[in-house]
Amino acid sequence: MAAIALLVLATLPFALSLTHEGTEHRQSSRPARTPLPRLPLVAMFLAMAAIFGATQTAVTAYANDSGHPGSAGLLYALFGIGSAVAGAACAWLPARFTLRHRYVTFAATLLLGALTLVVGDRLHAVPTAMTIAGVTVAPYLISLYALTERLAPADRATVALTILCAGGPLGTATGQVVAGYLADRHGSTGAFLVAPVAATAALLLAVAVFVTGTGALRPAVRVAVGSGTPESGGMGRAKGRTGDGDER
Repeated sequence: MAAIALLVLATLPFALSLTHEGTEHRQSSRPARTPLPRLPLVAMFLAMAAIFGATQTAVTAYANDSGHPGSAGLLYALFGIGSAVAGAACAWLPARFTLRHRYVTFAATLLLGALTLVVGDRLHAVPTAMTIAGVTVAPYLISLYALTERLAPADRATVALTILCAGGPLGTATGQVVAGYLADRHGSTGAFLVAPVAATAALLLAVAVFVTGTGALRPAVRVAVGSGTPESGGMGRAKGRTGDGDER
């Protein structure tokens, strides 16, 4: 209940501050826009969410197999601690480390972190592996959110991020189902294997974005550049973006 109250108190005033006169006029006067590339956006987040779901299930299976089922929550908390520390450290990344390079680099480290979970399970060092793997999560998510925000038209960033997050529930559920199926037959060892598979998919998508210069997401950029109406507000910001989503 406290969390619900905090969300209402924090977001309602912010939402009301955006509902001023003229908003509907600006939106209605804009020309028709090319739809956002929903499938690539959802696929980006789906892979990460599958890692979340698979890891949750695998940790639960590991805790149960080890005779301490109540420790599953504590083990997964280590995953969050490592992620939080790495996320805070991202604020100090140098500007020359461009967003497109960050995306593919952190996708690669995400795969390494997922492999650490498999190794940790085999070496009976899951707590350590969870902490290390957690470090690779936040940098990937941060670069993913930033890439989406940069590539989407300025007036459609919220829509693009909503589409991106739509892959979360689906990916989490998929990871849980597959990991649960493997856990029933091969224990936590089988469940932990789902994470690196999902991370591999995330890396392949990142490499495709890097090689094509974010070509899979360019429809959103074309919309931004093509909107030259006075009512487009912050659309001029999109015109100064480079092909990899960075601003000059």
